[in-house]
Amino acid sequence: MNQITASGPRNAFTLLKTLAERYRTRQEAADFTGEPLLDLSIGNPDVAPDPYWRNRLQHFIHRDDLHGYGDCRSDINRHLCERFSAYFQRRFLPHDAPVLLDPQHHVVDLLGSKEGIFYSLFSCLKPGEAVLMPDPSYAVYQSCARLIGARVELFSCDTSGQPDLGSIRAEQLLGARMLVICSPSNPTGVELSPGKLQQIMDFAQRNALWVIIDRAYAEIVFKSPRNGKLKGAALPLPGALSRVLELHSLSKSCSLAGWRIGFAAGSPELVKRIRHIKFNTDFGTFLPLQCVAAEILDELETLSARNSAIYATRMHRFVEGAASLGWNIPPSQGTFFLWAPLPPGFAGDDLRFVEALLESTGILVAPGSGFGPGGSGRVRIALVQSDKVLDDVLHRLGKWSSLCPHSDMSFIQKVHP
Repeated sequence: MNQITASGPRNAFTLLKTLAERYRTRQEAADFTGEPLLDLSIGNPDVAPDPYWRNRLQHFIHRDDLHGYGDCRSDINRHLCERFSAYFQRRFLPHDAPVLLDPQHHVVDLLGSKEGIFYSLFSCLKPGEAVLMPDPSYAVYQSCARLIGARVELFSCDTSGQPDLGSIRAEQLLGARMLVICSPSNPTGVELSPGKLQQIMDFAQRNALWVIIDRAYAEIVFKSPRNGKLKGAALPLPGALSRVLELHSLSKSCSLAGWRIGFAAGSPELVKRIRHIKFNTDFGTFLPLQCVAAEILDELETLSARNSAIYATRMHRFVEGAASLGWNIPPSQGTFFLWAPLPPGFAGDDLRFVEALLESTGILVAPGSGFGPGGSGRVRIALVQSDKVLDDVLHRLGKWSSLCPHSDMSFIQKVHP
């Protein structure tokens, strides 16, 4: 057994980076006889942004007045936050609802929602204080909390993947200041039900907790929204604006992951704290990017619908292909991830399965246990490759004789003596 599996990774991404780098090094060797790496482990969108938006970015880049510090153009930043507020109102609230978000006090732009994860935790937690997270959950939540010196308290989810607040023990609440949740969930793809959202609000109120809801995948959903309205927003609930921060992103919905643009919206106190941190750590988002992002927000429903359709087609293609091989994977409610049980014949250690799959086929997926103990026995598959690549993945899986229902674990013993 190798060192990674024996000790376990600190988080899924530490393991995946090590495995990918090791495999690429082997692949570059002259005597390599295996398959080229097909990476379905990281949610790095392969769909390129529409040429129109790239041209709009170039348009703003060519302006001589947009190359200074972002913080020095409050007019541009104010316009960007106004467009986000308008988007949120249009997408999540009834047509006749009063305006919910004040752009100045309820919204701050981010260098991607991942920055918002760290800054929201950093702004609320002191070393030794606790943050509550469902198990499994996005590994970055846990690693950011530990960077701060905070205590991570994991609690279980029910059989449908909804966070089970009743499983939180009294001792876990000692020193707890925050609850972090994701909807649709990375890694499980489960969307919080309206009833569960209300339970979370009630629980946070009773226990004086801040609530961070990561909504980076809010627009990647596979049921057509009624009247153009998406479900899942917590901010419209009574009292939510006093303690909730939602994190949104253009990375997945618009295939702009490398552009790094996201938003935190909600509690004025948390927005103020994040603005203060950002003022002391950066000088604002690149101004041409702010300008084009403001335009994109006005077209976000159309752009996200296109991408959601692409990922929905990939999801059904892969689920059906895997089923033909005897691997039954439930479809996702949202995100571009599949949260898959191990195939028949591979009960047990998902870390060993991931390493053996890579060794035998060149396919890399994420081990479920890298997202918390509750992910053991599952893998996360990121559908961020073309149909051609996904067909190649299914072809390689079909050739892997150990995938059949009568397989045993002997292949793992060969890989891990």
